[in-house]
Amino acid sequence: MSTGAQKLMVIHDASRTDGLSAIISAFESLPVGSGDELTLLGVIHQLSSTLKIMSISGSNTKYKDDERIKKEEYHKREEVMQLSTICARNKIMFQIDVQYGSSPKMIAAMAAKSSRVTWVVLDRQMKKDRKFFMEKLTCGILRMKRDNTVEKLRGPITMEDKKLRSSKRTPSNEHVSYGEMIPVMSKRELSPKKTTNAQKPAFKPEGGGSSGAPPWDKSHFSPSPPSTNQISPSPSKASTSSFGTSEVSTMNSSWTNDDHEEEEFEYSVCSVCQNKRPSTRLKQLDFNYTELYHATDGFSSDNFLSEGGFGSVYEGELNIHGGLKVAIKQHKDVSFQGEKEFKSEVNVLSMARHPNVVMLLGSCSEGTHRLLVYEFVCFGSLDQHLSTAAENPNLLTWDKRIKIALGAARGLDYLHRINIIHRDMRPNNILVTHDYESLLGDFGLARTGCDDTDETSVVGTLGYVAPEYAECGKVSKKTDVYSFGVVLLQLITGCKTKEKKFDGKTLVEWARPLVEDQNYPDLIDERIVDSPDVQVFQLYLMVRLAEGCLKKDPTKRHTMAYVVKQLERIMGGNNTSSRDARK
Repeated sequence: MSTGAQKLMVIHDASRTDGLSAIISAFESLPVGSGDELTLLGVIHQLSSTLKIMSISGSNTKYKDDERIKKEEYHKREEVMQLSTICARNKIMFQIDVQYGSSPKMIAAMAAKSSRVTWVVLDRQMKKDRKFFMEKLTCGILRMKRDNTVEKLRGPITMEDKKLRSSKRTPSNEHVSYGEMIPVMSKRELSPKKTTNAQKPAFKPEGGGSSGAPPWDKSHFSPSPPSTNQISPSPSKASTSSFGTSEVSTMNSSWTNDDHEEEEFEYSVCSVCQNKRPSTRLKQLDFNYTELYHATDGFSSDNFLSEGGFGSVYEGELNIHGGLKVAIKQHKDVSFQGEKEFKSEVNVLSMARHPNVVMLLGSCSEGTHRLLVYEFVCFGSLDQHLSTAAENPNLLTWDKRIKIALGAARGLDYLHRINIIHRDMRPNNILVTHDYESLLGDFGLARTGCDDTDETSVVGTLGYVAPEYAECGKVSKKTDVYSFGVVLLQLITGCKTKEKKFDGKTLVEWARPLVEDQNYPDLIDERIVDSPDVQVFQLYLMVRLAEGCLKKDPTKRHTMAYVVKQLERIMGGNNTSSRDARK
């Protein structure tokens, strides 16, 4: 191939029968010609077969045979042969690369990087991940539109482009203090415990308002640029809101830390995307609205991550600490209850430093704006990965489910040890990295320093609320344990808390007779039932553990310390846990 020739990769979701015909129709619009190279990358989703769980302990020969057959069938597709003919006619070097896995976008990004392509073309299915590809790749990116035309999303990124990106944001130094919200804590209380191999960390805060992500109107979350009087209060005056008066701080809002070597969590860098967790010594900051507005490109829809019960979450980048990626939650409720929930989250997270708890980096209380700034966790929330949607590219393998469960259990056990009750434990609030390290997020409903108390109103999400809490308002650490038991059940079954096959029952009601009859094959997610990594003994232990968390009598439920110990046993790791671990 001649010097300067183009290398183009067409990324095609090979699990679908459509897509390639559009590429063929638009071939003349592609930036490729005589002497260039075109690679067709067909990504095959993780396969499933009809093997039953009790017979998977032997060879995985059929599993590999199915993979080989699917690859051969792809090479023989009529559209693939047509594309080969067109390339030959135009003297374009053509090759087919068929890869297999559970995350097409990850496979495609790695293939494009290793091949050093000039351009990638996203078919109509893969274009939904265009933001991911634009973040991970430096080559030019094209996408197929519905009318079978090609749209250029971006040209190849040069070194000059990278320098301009890193210097485009200049945050303001004026901001309103919100330090009065954070309780005074001793250094001993705020210092993280020394991490061990048993404390592995590692998103994007919260997923949605229910176990399945609800629709929302994004138009509510694209505010106009802030006016001058909103973002530049006079340092000599106090800024007054309907919630009271906050003193204006003149402290420079740059990232600060103690004059000591930075302390980091173990496994603090994602091995896939290189996203780095902040140092545990970084102090929480009072941000101003200008900084956060510019960090999210004006809270643009392109940076929108999720919508929760208390507000919307955006991805952003702060021009501090070498350029820090963050997740910014914009509280939408400015009522008294909304302010209470905002303060609760600030209070709780100001106390928490643990590898499996999302870190609060700071907050903003300016006028009617209430925003929280978290560390960015790179691979979404657990509910997204458990989604049964056909287009879900991130189906969790069995070993990844156990790993996520263990990380979440460690985080919840830590909260209980410092007397924090989460009160909203569900997959939306369990965040994961590409390495499947999990972190707990969304602490708007959390309570501190109390246990075994009564409440007049019940909060939380239907399907996860413990019976004694729903019926009598009794809240304790054991209400969190019950909710975690539901999460374990979801990891085992892959089900939501409400599905048609339950005939009006909840997930827990549907599962109880199967558990009692030890009918484990009918419990496990049918999408992974024949996966080679599913071990029958592990499944048995997981079901028994969930059963112990879901006891109707809270006094008979496990503690989270015991749950951690058992999950470590299932993982085959160290049986390290608190001394008070008990049933």
